[in-house]
Amino acid sequence: MQGYDLELVWLRPGAHPDSPDGCLMEWVALISGLPKTDRPRCVNQLVTSVAIHLNDTLDDLTRQRLKAFIPRLLLARRGPADSRIGVRLAVWAAASIAETALERLRALAWQAVEAAAGRLDGGVSEATCRAAAATAAEAGAKARSVPLYVAADAAHAACADDPSGATVNAIGGALHWVLGHGDPLAWFGGLLDAHAAAWAAETATAPDVAKEEVCSPV
Repeated sequence: MQGYDLELVWLRPGAHPDSPDGCLMEWVALISGLPKTDRPRCVNQLVTSVAIHLNDTLDDLTRQRLKAFIPRLLLARRGPADSRIGVRLAVWAAASIAETALERLRALAWQAVEAAAGRLDGGVSEATCRAAAATAAEAGAKARSVPLYVAADAAHAACADDPSGATVNAIGGALHWVLGHGDPLAWFGGLLDAHAAAWAAETATAPDVAKEEVCSPV
């Protein structure tokens, strides 16, 4: 990345608009040649929110490992298909922790995940998707199961007219679980892979999406 030596960068928690310090997304903006901001206009907003949360939550040393994701964040563009891309990310997030549900409830979690994925691809009816979401949500409430809550949110997102709230809840719930029980950096890498796959899937059916702005290293 011309003009920047990431080895010399030290990521700080929070935003730093008036200082030489910077968080992960502020450095993404600077490297893109944009004004300093923790929400650069060229990066998918859900990906940005996860990146900000990780930057502000991880300890100082672990936070520095986020620098390795900057090249991939530059490619995590936003665009007119972001609503459907967000649902695909919610489905991925639910799938990423579904196997951690209690064994007796695991099938319900996967049922909701598969209903959401099927609804996205047109193979599952809205009624079936909503039923799977409701069943997972009810079971999740009784068992206080995060994987079931997340699976229910993903299914709700897939069959909602406005999926934004359920999408945020699914991704946020999975991230919260991973921060307490898993490897958040590996999970973040998976999220970026899922975004790339979702972008490719949506671009295949809507080629004009590919014309949207991409973050470009200066």
